[in-house]
Amino acid sequence: MKKLYSFLSVCLLVVLCSCGYTVQGLNHTGKNSIFGSGNKSVAITKIEDPSLYPWITYYLTNQFHTEMNFRKLAKWEVSEKADYHIEILLHKFDTNASLTDEQDRTLLSSITIQMEIRVRDMHLNTTWSSGILSHSEYFQNLSEEEAIRETLNELVFIAFTSFENTF
Repeated sequence: MKKLYSFLSVCLLVVLCSCGYTVQGLNHTGKNSIFGSGNKSVAITKIEDPSLYPWITYYLTNQFHTEMNFRKLAKWEVSEKADYHIEILLHKFDTNASLTDEQDRTLLSSITIQMEIRVRDMHLNTTWSSGILSHSEYFQNLSEEEAIRETLNELVFIAFTSFENTF
């Protein structure tokens, strides 16, 4: 009976592999992306932020580092010597009260952020752009800072998904 289960497991693995599925080991370096196979270096060289929040630049840098390391798309470099330079451009940054009560207290607020990511390949002298990535949220029980962080997190996730879509 044990041999039958082993045989069926091997047959299932062969069938899955023939359909295009692969088994990845622990040493997998990441998916193919606009950065190649994960062994190139990347640096953030510019962040344009029209908001009046000084912490957003540091927060975006941290989120990009975290997501890049998690997905293993490239290695971070802190100098201009990197293979790829990333520019983060916040085109629109709006927060406003959508609904207030009789005492003019905010009951519902909204946030809209539009961001573009440009990646420049320093060896080929080419530039890739994500296009305008936009995310809007209504928030009620969050502080404005928490809502901004959540919206930025969503935009970073969308940006990294577009890095991996190389078709």
